[in-house]
Amino acid sequence: MKKLLLLGIIATLVVACGHQEQKGNIKLLKEMFSEMVVQKDASLIPKYYHEDFLLYANGQLMNYKKYLEFHEAIYQTPIQYQIAYDEETLIEQGNKVAGRVWITTSRPNESPQKIEVILIAKYKDGKIYRLWELTYPDWSKLPAFE
Repeated sequence: MKKLLLLGIIATLVVACGHQEQKGNIKLLKEMFSEMVVQKDASLIPKYYHEDFLLYANGQLMNYKKYLEFHEAIYQTPIQYQIAYDEETLIEQGNKVAGRVWITTSRPNESPQKIEVILIAKYKDGKIYRLWELTYPDWSKLPAFE
């Protein structure tokens, strides 16, 4: 009986620890959005993105170098970002996070543009290693990103 009780406690701890660990990459993703994107701080890209990072967005591919250069340039503009999460869709399995977020961009003298993003992020060494995303509208075709 004691062995069975002990096994039950161990199993509960393993599940609880695994549950906490699963939340780690979701926490990192949210931290990246709030610290890097909303604050427009491209210097944090090495903190959140693996050096071998690849972005697959709306059928286009962007590597780490291009991603860094793009964000260094766009963050110098007056664009502002707001992030909202569809908490019910955020899931984590192993080293991957999937979910839906809305990124609202705004620039002076323009109406805010709400972009729906469906994403899968794969982590390696605690950083985003691969990111697959579909956005509506396609962010790359918006005037703010030309």
